[in-house]
Amino acid sequence: MTSEIVIYLLLGFLVIIYLNSNITLSGLNINAQSDSNITIIEHLTKHTKKDKNYKGHPKNFTSHGYNISGKLNGENASLTYRFPLINNDESKFQINLSAINVSSIVNNFGTSTNCFGRRDDNTFELKTTSIDYLKKEMNKDGFYFNSFADYGINYNHVIDISKELTTQIAYFIVQELQNKGRDNYVNRVIATLNFVQFIPYGVPDFDHNKHTYFGLAIPHESLAISYSDCDSKSVLFSGILHHLIPSKNIIMVGCTADGGGHMIVGVSDLPFYGQTVKHTGKNYLLLETTTPIPIEHQPETKYQDISIIPVLQV
Repeated sequence: MTSEIVIYLLLGFLVIIYLNSNITLSGLNINAQSDSNITIIEHLTKHTKKDKNYKGHPKNFTSHGYNISGKLNGENASLTYRFPLINNDESKFQINLSAINVSSIVNNFGTSTNCFGRRDDNTFELKTTSIDYLKKEMNKDGFYFNSFADYGINYNHVIDISKELTTQIAYFIVQELQNKGRDNYVNRVIATLNFVQFIPYGVPDFDHNKHTYFGLAIPHESLAISYSDCDSKSVLFSGILHHLIPSKNIIMVGCTADGGGHMIVGVSDLPFYGQTVKHTGKNYLLLETTTPIPIEHQPETKYQDISIIPVLQV
């Protein structure tokens, strides 16, 4: 009888472990998280005139333990993001977004596949040799064409159309830092970098039918779909930060790293060591936006083939 009781207790204990294990795993289930966020982003962009496919699973998806969750509320959606603000002290950012407003903003980014599109899974190319056509059709909605050697995304356009969202994030960061008595230049940069770095990493591919987006998620999309890649995160970081510090202290930086194309952000007047680049007489510390690397431990020799994109005052 005693042995039977022990067996039943052991079985009950194992069941409890199993159930708790399932609960934990479901909380980390990438597909469940992805499906929920797909519903949110499709709802928020349902009025856009541009074709977008949000259902593809992002390449190289990596979660850093934090996700952005969403909830539908009529025409709106509310987003919640808990992240480490500073010194491992977490903050919870919440925002309500309107489908009409987000759709209007998303509609202002993207170019025609008749101008530019995929060659294969990893590369893009111009789709016509007509300079007049490219200048007419590509110099709008966040893209530009100057010549066959100079074309691509106008990142400052993306920062500009996203400024309502990034202003709210910036205001939240300042309020949180002030509440902790820690509001200063350096902590504004650190808190903003944490906000961006802890968003899950994934390469977006929203191309669909007549429109291409060159693998970029604009800030509204990065939050709603809860993942973002190097240039998407760099645009989000720069967009938030330019409300918090002088724009002249921020540059976006195209480069190569580990043998591939990459984008990072440079910020001046920071008291930390790492790889720097000189621009307009100032030294800018190069900051990795894709993954949680503390600002005091940034790479010292990682980035090559550097090209600078100044962040304009908007």
